[in-house]
Amino acid sequence: MEKSIVWQFLYPAFNQPSTASLLNDQFAFAFRPTGSTTAAIVFLLHTVTQMFNTNSHVFVIATDFSKASDTVRHVSLLEKFAALDVPDDVYNWLVNFFSGGTQCTTFHNVTSELKEISASVVQGSAI
Repeated sequence: MEKSIVWQFLYPAFNQPSTASLLNDQFAFAFRPTGSTTAAIVFLLHTVTQMFNTNSHVFVIATDFSKASDTVRHVSLLEKFAALDVPDDVYNWLVNFFSGGTQCTTFHNVTSELKEISASVVQGSAI
């Protein structure tokens, strides 16, 4: 169901021109079904190579965001989804998807109480 929602509603919404300002802080390939880390690296390599044609030095500052989805606040994510042109029932499904999650930890056979999860995206999630 999750992948169906993403393919049918979210990808088309991300590709609308009105969405460009919403995603201006994202790499161009981030929300495209054919996008990939490899595409981003190829783009970076091409850009740096082109810059060497007119510059003797090129500085590249790279940051590893491999755990970035662990810090995404659900409120912030839902605000971005609310700005997309998606049906209300799809938006409500997304709100439900990110609501009600809990977690606890166990250490030396002692389990903590359940706490609500207000940030992160489930690993392996299509969203």
